[in-house]
Amino acid sequence: MKKLYRYRPLTDFLFKELYYRELYFASYCELNDPLDLSARIDFRPINEHQFECLIHYLLKTSIVLLLKGSSDSIREYSQKLMEFLENKELKKKFCERIYNNLIDSDFNKDFLPYDIVEKNVIAISKEFKIEIRLAEIKNELVRVMKVFLENSYVTCFSKTHTNFLMWSHYASKHAGICLEFSLGHEGQFPYILIGERKLDKAEYSKRYSEVKLKGYLFRDEIREVEYHRNPPLINFYNFLPVFESEGDCDLMALSKSRWHGFAHDLERVFSIKTLPWKYEKEWRAIEISFESKEPEERIRHYPIEVLTGIYFGIRTPEIVKYRIYNMLKSKNTKIKYFDGHLTNHRDLKFKEWECNKE
Repeated sequence: MKKLYRYRPLTDFLFKELYYRELYFASYCELNDPLDLSARIDFRPINEHQFECLIHYLLKTSIVLLLKGSSDSIREYSQKLMEFLENKELKKKFCERIYNNLIDSDFNKDFLPYDIVEKNVIAISKEFKIEIRLAEIKNELVRVMKVFLENSYVTCFSKTHTNFLMWSHYASKHAGICLEFSLGHEGQFPYILIGERKLDKAEYSKRYSEVKLKGYLFRDEIREVEYHRNPPLINFYNFLPVFESEGDCDLMALSKSRWHGFAHDLERVFSIKTLPWKYEKEWRAIEISFESKEPEERIRHYPIEVLTGIYFGIRTPEIVKYRIYNMLKSKNTKIKYFDGHLTNHRDLKFKEWECNKE
């Protein structure tokens, strides 16, 4: 049975979280690592056909941006780009020239950023006397990436409850607590979902009536974080259908199986952090979303059985310990409590804590 731990700061929200057994899923902008829940787009093609797909996308997007303009000259130039796009022979020569330029250049073979693609496309475009609106396309790519990256959410755990720095950073400088969760199914975290009460005016009008709520217990994947030297990459060609389908309601809701693979790929990307964070030994539950959610929509609830221990920091006030114990004693009497102590060299040790005051 795998145990995972969750450090919590000492705030008023802590008691609400414990009472209602809440897990909050944080957004991109709420995380302390600016590279977290983000990724670089890699434009490396594995063959010339893939690169033709990129050029087709750039030309098509440029036409769409041009058509948003109102002047006759802009519409005239968009028509010129459409003709170029439909000329298969000319477009193929255009792609070959850029592709060969890239292959011969000395860019980093592990990662091809948009800037290098842009530089080569601009150079060859002059030879073919066309202009692709690359700067605007870059802004468009950044905007779309924000939709598909910054709207996903994460809640974090650790393999250890004795890390001195974790207590300092995430548990109010050792005044907070650390929750111990025991997973019955490794790699799966349990959640509980309670349905809404069915509206019934007749029952509501009574002084006393029985309320029926339907509850569901389900388990969702939780991933161990991998630590790499560089931030993760998203392959542009693999995600091209996503870039081309913004606004598709089935994509936004992930309601059809054709989009599930992209969500799983993003889960993998969001399970990668850079090496400086390795000390955290992190596991995380990830909620992939392609649409924005308010904070109250990002709260999940766990069944009380999964909470098996609470560790108090070396500075946790006694009044807090008693308050937490009294709050939870009727919900789960099998929860164990531990008190933190500091040994030499910043080693943390815990011994069982017993409430001696009711």
